[in-house]
Amino acid sequence: MLNFRTIKENFNMFAPDGKLFTQEIEHRIDPLTGTVATVNTFLGEKAKAFLGQADTELLEKLQNDTKPNCPFCVAEKSGTRFSKEFIEAGFIKFGNSIAVPNLFSKAGIDAVVIVNHTQHVLKPSKISSEDFGNAIRTGVELIKRGRRFNEGYVHHVMGMNFLNPGGSSVPHPHFQVHLRSVPYSGITEILRLSKDYYEKTGSSYWQNLVKQEEDEKVRFAGRVGDVSWITPFAPAHQKEVWGVLGGKSTLYDVTDAEIDSLGKGIQKVVSFYEEEGHFSYTFAFFSSPLSEDAKHFALQVRLCARPAFKALYSNYDTWFTPKFIGDEVHTTAPEDYCKRLKNLFDKGVSDV
Repeated sequence: MLNFRTIKENFNMFAPDGKLFTQEIEHRIDPLTGTVATVNTFLGEKAKAFLGQADTELLEKLQNDTKPNCPFCVAEKSGTRFSKEFIEAGFIKFGNSIAVPNLFSKAGIDAVVIVNHTQHVLKPSKISSEDFGNAIRTGVELIKRGRRFNEGYVHHVMGMNFLNPGGSSVPHPHFQVHLRSVPYSGITEILRLSKDYYEKTGSSYWQNLVKQEEDEKVRFAGRVGDVSWITPFAPAHQKEVWGVLGGKSTLYDVTDAEIDSLGKGIQKVVSFYEEEGHFSYTFAFFSSPLSEDAKHFALQVRLCARPAFKALYSNYDTWFTPKFIGDEVHTTAPEDYCKRLKNLFDKGVSDV
């Protein structure tokens, strides 16, 4: 059994009206990494006043204003192109998802995968699970071709920033895919910890985690195909959700069925963020460069909500403690938002 440790503290104070009141604070310690997440549900009232809800009228205006000159809407006809030595056609395409070079590169191969170049939509619930699946499929194909093109490009990441509060500079929904010869720090660390756990226990931490969460039910949102969707005990980010695919450690090895399951789950989670009033989100795949790591690691995608989309927003997830020190403070316990997320998984797959 994994040890989900919580240390509780009470903070007493006198309010301006002279009344004494107590706030209960939980410090949760992640069983694998030892990182700490602090939960104080009292902060939820501050969050409502300080952060507010998304401005849907402004979002609709942004959608209409940015569509006429959107570079991703015309990417199939006039976008950037890969060299013919790398990809003969200049781009990769599955369905309406298309991968083209990123104009501002950060790796040996740096691409954007436009989720659907025919749909300039800025509501998460309007992005179909089929489009998410095709975008993942396009990214996976890019990763495979990148390794064939340069055998040193074994390290890779794939993820998505959505809307300005989520870190996106172009509103049209798109992924980023990077391939390089240098390991990614966060992935290297999680692989090391996973291997250490395996060597000490003879079992996979991720297999044990998913089984325990499914048995206990408080942070298990649901399953789509072979992908289990959970809320982490000690989240590092706001309303964080993990999709864990056991038996695979790398995007190189995923099947079409597994890609479809990942796309369906992602669609549910981002629709949940919309229901929660955020609209903005960020996610990243944690993928090993090695297939043999599957014995101790599981391929996973990690998603989180970002500040509500509006004209003036606060990046509450980048103040000094999470930005530099690494510990995040949460206004909602993962067990609580998991209950609301679970409702979407229980409904089955509904596409737009």
